[in-house]
Amino acid sequence: MSEELFKKREIKEEKRENHIYISISQVLSYLSAPFDQQGVAKKTYENNFNNPESQYYQKTIEEIIEMWSAKGEVSMQYGKNLDEYIGCVLEGDESDVELYNLDHDTENDSRLSHHIRAFDEFYKVLKSSGYDFVTREQDVAYESKNKIKIGDKEYTFTVIGRFDALFYNKETGRYLVIDWKSSGSIDTMPKKYTGNLLGPATIYKDLNWYTYTTQLYFYKTALLDSNMLKDTTDYKDVDVRIVNLPDHDFEDGNPYCSYSPAYHYNKDFLDSVFEFAVKKKVLLDSKKSK
Repeated sequence: MSEELFKKREIKEEKRENHIYISISQVLSYLSAPFDQQGVAKKTYENNFNNPESQYYQKTIEEIIEMWSAKGEVSMQYGKNLDEYIGCVLEGDESDVELYNLDHDTENDSRLSHHIRAFDEFYKVLKSSGYDFVTREQDVAYESKNKIKIGDKEYTFTVIGRFDALFYNKETGRYLVIDWKSSGSIDTMPKKYTGNLLGPATIYKDLNWYTYTTQLYFYKTALLDSNMLKDTTDYKDVDVRIVNLPDHDFEDGNPYCSYSPAYHYNKDFLDSVFEFAVKKKVLLDSKKSK
């Protein structure tokens, strides 16, 4: 990792009066209406209980929720396994990859093998486009210079998170921040029941394409405002990309799909989203403590 291309900063959560630390994942969670698990499970039960072709046939509401939980845990584990493989490729050597494949029995795990093939295919294209790996799994923080008034108090805040991977193209002088996704899909088109996001983001539909974009733009902002990139870097010099590495091929036969941002970068908009989330956190915490 070149110190010229990336300067690591130590992220510390120091106790300060009326200063809020909030993770980017918590910010994103506040942008969507809470998921009504019980209500959705009830509707799934009603629609599928007597359907022998459904995976939910003869399943109770409780069993349906347990199925969802188990599926989520499996997906999380595969995500961790894929992340470990990506680390072996980007930071290790051929022997690390061979040991990984041996330990995880990838030859007999079709799901993991597909995740790996998806990453390998994407990384091959990325390298052929002139991008070199810089670093991965690094903590970043963005401390807003704005003060927020909530009730009779003024608050300052810091948003914290960790980006997946950073690349650099010597020919163009541009950085690329990537967020890997391996479970579910990237929703780019709303359905008839799709609502809008909350707060300042209500101008956008409640699709993960928009929230993932917000997440990546946070990384971009934090990297630049913390002076973690080379000194001459400007906002226009940092690109972001969502890369889906699922367990299946897409309709065009490609094992991965790369997504451009859902909307144009706007730092003022991001600040408004962060301030909204901090206000919501303070109000919800206050409500819980009563």
